[in-house]
Amino acid sequence: MVDINRHQVVVSKTIMWILVVLISFDIAMLEWIYSKSTIDKIHLSTLVTCFILSSISILTGVVAFSLAIYSVPAIGGYSKLYDNSWAEYATQAYEKWDKLEPFVYENGMTTLLSKLDLACSVGNQTNHKRGLKLRCASILAIVSASLICITFLIFSFNYYL
Repeated sequence: MVDINRHQVVVSKTIMWILVVLISFDIAMLEWIYSKSTIDKIHLSTLVTCFILSSISILTGVVAFSLAIYSVPAIGGYSKLYDNSWAEYATQAYEKWDKLEPFVYENGMTTLLSKLDLACSVGNQTNHKRGLKLRCASILAIVSASLICITFLIFSFNYYL
């Protein structure tokens, strides 16, 4: 059986680390562009284009990072699978057993399985919501990386070739 919660948390942490590197590179690229803008006024339109693309890359990276943070269970405010203690089923079974009610085992198991099924349903809905956030964060991370790569190529070709 696959532990979807743990897998999603690992994916979220991976996306966050990648985005930290991307945002750091974006900021370094902005500083590099700015340092060239004070020296060379000939390529000003190229510098403005690179500055805008790098800024959009930072913005998409920050949004993706926020989505990745909100997909972590401790931060995202996800509900618990079941509010009461699972031991309440044993208490109910003992009370029915003391009253000599028939089918104590069958009723207890039916109640337990219905609550377990409900908890699994809540878990599936939570995993689905978290998965959507992670997909959006992944797509935005790819957009951010693509934009900064395009910026780097435009900047490099105009200044060093």
